[in-house]
Amino acid sequence: MKIRSMALVSTMLACSATSGALAAERAKSSDAASAQQDIVVTAPRAQDKAREKQQSAPNIVNVQSAEAIDKYPDFNAAESLSRIPGISLSSDTGEGRFVNIRGIDGNLNGATYGGVVLLNTNPGGTVFGSGRAVEFDTIPTGAIDGIIVTKTGLPNHDAEGLGGSIELTPRSAARLTKPFVDGAVGYGYEPAHDHGGPLNLDLAVGGRFGGGSKPFSFVVTGSYREDRRGFDDIEADYVDDSGLTAASGTPFTALQIDKALSDIQLRRYNYNRRRFGYGGEFAYTPNDDHQYYIRAAIAGYTESVLKNRLTYDKLDGSALRVDPANPAGYATTTALTIKSTDEEETHRNQVFVVGGRDTFGDLTLDYHGAYSRATFKVGRNFGATYTGPKTVPFTYDNITNAEFPVLAVTNGTNVNDPSLYKLTKLSNAQERAVDKEWSGAINATLTTNWIGSGDHLTFGGQVRLRDKIDTPAAQSFKLPASGLPLLGSAITTFYDNRYTNGPQVDPAAIQAIAGQSTTTGFADNLTGFFAAEENIYAGYAMYATTLGKFGALAGVRLENTQATYSSYAFDQNAVNLGLRVRNRTYTNVFPTVQLRYDFTPHFVVRSTYSTGIGRPGFSQVAKPITIDRDNNIFTTGNPDLQPTTGNSFDLSLEYYLPHSGILSLGVFDKEFDNYVVSRTRNGTDTVNFPGVSVVKFVTYQNVPSAYARGIEAAYDQRFAFLPTPFDGFGVGANVTYVDSQIELRTGEKRPLPATSKWTWNAAAYYEAHGVQVRLAAQYVGSNLFGIGDTAAGDVFQSPRTTLDLTSSLEILKGIRLYFNVKNLTNAPLRIYERDSSRPIQREFYDETYEGGVKFKL
Repeated sequence: MKIRSMALVSTMLACSATSGALAAERAKSSDAASAQQDIVVTAPRAQDKAREKQQSAPNIVNVQSAEAIDKYPDFNAAESLSRIPGISLSSDTGEGRFVNIRGIDGNLNGATYGGVVLLNTNPGGTVFGSGRAVEFDTIPTGAIDGIIVTKTGLPNHDAEGLGGSIELTPRSAARLTKPFVDGAVGYGYEPAHDHGGPLNLDLAVGGRFGGGSKPFSFVVTGSYREDRRGFDDIEADYVDDSGLTAASGTPFTALQIDKALSDIQLRRYNYNRRRFGYGGEFAYTPNDDHQYYIRAAIAGYTESVLKNRLTYDKLDGSALRVDPANPAGYATTTALTIKSTDEEETHRNQVFVVGGRDTFGDLTLDYHGAYSRATFKVGRNFGATYTGPKTVPFTYDNITNAEFPVLAVTNGTNVNDPSLYKLTKLSNAQERAVDKEWSGAINATLTTNWIGSGDHLTFGGQVRLRDKIDTPAAQSFKLPASGLPLLGSAITTFYDNRYTNGPQVDPAAIQAIAGQSTTTGFADNLTGFFAAEENIYAGYAMYATTLGKFGALAGVRLENTQATYSSYAFDQNAVNLGLRVRNRTYTNVFPTVQLRYDFTPHFVVRSTYSTGIGRPGFSQVAKPITIDRDNNIFTTGNPDLQPTTGNSFDLSLEYYLPHSGILSLGVFDKEFDNYVVSRTRNGTDTVNFPGVSVVKFVTYQNVPSAYARGIEAAYDQRFAFLPTPFDGFGVGANVTYVDSQIELRTGEKRPLPATSKWTWNAAAYYEAHGVQVRLAAQYVGSNLFGIGDTAAGDVFQSPRTTLDLTSSLEILKGIRLYFNVKNLTNAPLRIYERDSSRPIQREFYDETYEGGVKFKL
């Protein structure tokens, strides 16, 4: 790898020495063909310029400026992306993390940061385990200048992106015209668990120097946000036994058989996340024909997590019967346990780039060389189990109100008494995953005028050399017979004062007993180890022409993939059979045709055909083993997986309104081959899950064909034509409908996993005379969240509607006071099995309040 990396860097530096120059934006951005000459496609910081860039593009894109991002109370790039038409947000721990484009799972979409491929930090990635979906929550909003969502890719783009691709643009020094200092200082309150925060600090400075034309420019940015989010969660597992019979008394009804639980878990979470982003760019622009730059950007977060869980377990024992006092309830016995997690993990993305651009008459050369690195490190993950009394008489009713089931211990046992529980198990885990890539790209654009004026022939190549490795490790302890730490006081205000979370585990005491206990030390968990090398070599050519109101672009991209995946194999008795290495090589051709017609200077119609690829996830194809003993799930990869490919057909109508407004309507049809889905079967595993009656075995499989077809519509308009002071009012809305289908099981068709049929955004705002106020709603419809062995085991995410408020007041020129509220409706994250009457997870996050000052000097 070192030799390959040095060779690539040497090649790129040689290009730089002989050609000189870097990719910044061409001044002729209004020219539809020249707007896509650059390898590095950037988003303007100003909202009006962003709309102009979207209008002039030869393909279908959405451009979101930093100015527009600032109008929402979003913590990270994922949440900012979710405001764009066709984007749906996948949340985790109350904050946006992954995004889907037009209903397509995030693992199948592309992502770049300043034109360089952005890597995934967590090797597991989304719930489907691909490990390719970029975690956009690692990027704070203060670290980006804008966003471009490309929905129909061009030949000079990576072919990854079946739903589309996302470009996060860092602040650029090359476009500076004068010095600046801007930033923000804020603080707030998070009512859930009565936490202070978030703390928000942003600062960016830049300028030009060098005398005369001031050819040198620089920009330096820093962003820090800390929050202490708390939330409560109820989770449950169902018996799923159609032969269930009552121990005695009244027979179960069909509804009671359907709703009987095997356990119910009351989970309390406290997250302390410290998100950071810093970087800079230095550019040298001696004249209009030559430009060079170097850039560095580092972003991510460190997160400390404390979890306390009270579980009423073994509810499906021989004592289960209908509650004599409540025909809608159950009487049974339970085993009480307290479990805790004390974890700290760090996610970090780094991008380093050198590049340039030279223009020699009609020929322009663009090039860059880059190094990307994404890391995921778990420094500690202590898990403690306190075993409590068993066969405790217990009743519950989850039929009368499934959202807030009634729970009761009926023999007087005080579940809040710490003395009832004893520490019986202690473990610790660490993990280190490193994903790194050396890359380089060069293209040449020749102004030809062969067909029409301003025609361009563009051709070039790209190399990506990627290495990814995941090394988990585990540590077990032999606890002493005495001197074990006791539990602390119970928290009885759980879930808005409805329940108790039981006695609390003291994380400091757990760490202390771990240091005193006999331990095996950390040992690599080879079942979860995998290593991958994935090298991609690409070349392309495309031609763009303009004939009056008509514009066309046609081209083709060729990508050769050479991959090696390594992991350990094990037999049915968990005996290590040694390292297995699998090599894969394949070549794909990606043609595209993009047409546009300008009926008027403001009315554009586009019709496109584009293609793309989604490579199998690293963990999906490398065949590592994941053992989840908390949920009795055994997951393994499939080395025979093929990449998913797709053909996309789009038609859009766009009318550009004054004051950066827009009215648009689009339809799309995406046809996929070899779509990857998970496969689940139920069974037993006496080695890894002794005493467990039902274990879920999960792997992955290609489905020959699938599709996603839909409609997008958007409207945004400030009513500046109204008399003062009403000229600041405006509305914005977008909606996306996706009809998707895949054959999950023989003869059984479902929507694509993670795909919502409906998503929409709506906002009412006022922006004038130094005042900005915006009330924004967002809706993500239900979607398939997990695939079971039968339809009865399929898991879905419930629809979710959130409401946010942003406001600011300019008190001096360039200085604004702001106040934001997130999640005004306290919308829960709710997941259910088979149908909505069977919830298995319900998380409530409460609101977040934040205020402070923003400045631009």
